[in-house]
Amino acid sequence: MKKNCLVIGDLNVDLIVADINGPLEKGSEVTAKNHFLDIGGSGGVFAAVLSELGIKTYIISKISNDFFGNYLMERLKNHGAGTDKILVEDGKDTGFTLSLTYPEDKIQISSVEMVKKFNYGDIVFEGLENIKHVHFTSYYMMESLQDDYIKIICSIKKKYGDVTFSMDTNDDPSGRWAHKIYNILPHIDIFMINKKEALMITKKDNITDALEELGKVVKTVIIKLGIKGYIAKISGRIYRRHSLSAVFKDSTGAGDNFDAGFIYGFLNNIGARKSLRIGNICGSKSVGYLGGAGTKEKYLKINRMISETIKPG
Repeated sequence: MKKNCLVIGDLNVDLIVADINGPLEKGSEVTAKNHFLDIGGSGGVFAAVLSELGIKTYIISKISNDFFGNYLMERLKNHGAGTDKILVEDGKDTGFTLSLTYPEDKIQISSVEMVKKFNYGDIVFEGLENIKHVHFTSYYMMESLQDDYIKIICSIKKKYGDVTFSMDTNDDPSGRWAHKIYNILPHIDIFMINKKEALMITKKDNITDALEELGKVVKTVIIKLGIKGYIAKISGRIYRRHSLSAVFKDSTGAGDNFDAGFIYGFLNNIGARKSLRIGNICGSKSVGYLGGAGTKEKYLKINRMISETIKPG
């Protein structure tokens, strides 16, 4: 039976600005050599990437019937993602993120009020086929959903039966890192976060302790470490590896690419080690392009590397 995926999370437009000439200061004007308009929001990037890898991925989110909203619908369809359950509201403003990318890090400015107000009543599950996995993104950004994840999980299990769940909390713009995330984690099969998120959620001083604590609650925990790769605990076993070499252009959405790669391996039952490698491939190749969803050229390279990874022997 074909395995499809559903992502419930944030969706907005990303404007990536790269190769910026000079520091940013109030009252100043600087130029940049490159810019790129792309699908944004962790949910949007994940849906685009996993669909390009060959697993049909539907996204449930909220946008408006404006220029950015129409752009997102067209781009998601071009990547093969399912857009039927995206809620479109007239008279609103589709979310937008300006991402200023530098070799060492990035600055992001977001206007995402529609995402913050997305709630349980906006979710429609009917009409989706063969859903075998559900991925949640941007837990802290999705403010109006925070108290309903367990209800969502129970509703999905009732409708679709044996479904697995993953989550990537992403950053907390409020800086509060509410402890109530621990109420949800026992219901999650795969927890994928970066180093900062792991330390802030667990209130630990190092990733080893953070991994140990989260591993007591979730069977599969992956902490993404950027150029240092990842460290993971899966069914009690520790995995770690550096990222693959890459020509850096932009880190936007690299973590979401990793998530999609790992879930691709997970749903194809190819084992933890190879699934982690595919996540590493997707994350490392993503930084060589502007934007998280990126171009078709990126996926040609990724899919070739995946084919080599999953070959027997």
